[in-house]
Amino acid sequence: MSVDRSLLRGQAIIELLVFIGVAASLFLGILYLGKFHDLQSQTIQAARYAAWERTARDPATFSDTKLEAQIRARVFSWNRDPYKAADKMTNGQSWASQTAFWTDHAGKQRLIDKPQDVSITTASAALPGTAANTIGKTVGAVQNSVGKLTGGEPLNLGGLYTSTVNVKLTNISVLQDPMNNLNLTLKETSSLVTDSWDADGPRQAAMRTREYTPASALQKINGALSLVTGFLSILEPSFAQFSPGQICPDIVPADRLSGSSGLPVYNGGGPCY
Repeated sequence: MSVDRSLLRGQAIIELLVFIGVAASLFLGILYLGKFHDLQSQTIQAARYAAWERTARDPATFSDTKLEAQIRARVFSWNRDPYKAADKMTNGQSWASQTAFWTDHAGKQRLIDKPQDVSITTASAALPGTAANTIGKTVGAVQNSVGKLTGGEPLNLGGLYTSTVNVKLTNISVLQDPMNNLNLTLKETSSLVTDSWDADGPRQAAMRTREYTPASALQKINGALSLVTGFLSILEPSFAQFSPGQICPDIVPADRLSGSSGLPVYNGGGPCY
């Protein structure tokens, strides 16, 4: 039985074309997997950044919208400039300067089309667990009772901070169907368990201490008490330093100092509140 060699040549050409098509698809697939993985890494970084920022910055003064704009500028745009507190990114502001790796294989279409394709939400909640819940209720009860009398600054009872970042990817028009209509969205969530019981300075330390110091309520009648202490200081000079409810975070009582006379002592300097 004889075989027409022209038919064999035609079959070989078809097989070669099929192989080239499959190989090209695999090559482009690996290329885009690398691009998507890089974007996924940046999305993870953005979620961590947002959760960390929320532990330190109150949503009342630094909203999710401001945080979102900052992350768009710092994480999802190609920027060699130093970070600034006013960093923000809106459509048309250097968004096209993203790294070239975040484009299609032809280098013409961005994988993140516009800033609005990056969205961020954050939330805070009480610490999980029975012990944390008990402490939170106790602290909250003190704040609602003593705190209202003293006028201090309440502690932040939230302790679980969560951020979610969504990054909508562009459908790549140069790819073949159905690869050009994947409608992919990267989503990452990050959570931090922490507390904000520390203070950013002497005044906040005093205000947060005042919230749990019943004697601080006497600060409101210090004017009247000064008349009494003025009279009593005649009998006992130490009454001249009697300031009930006053908090001096950076001043140490004299009986707690040793080895140096240059350190501040009680009522010897530094701010009091």
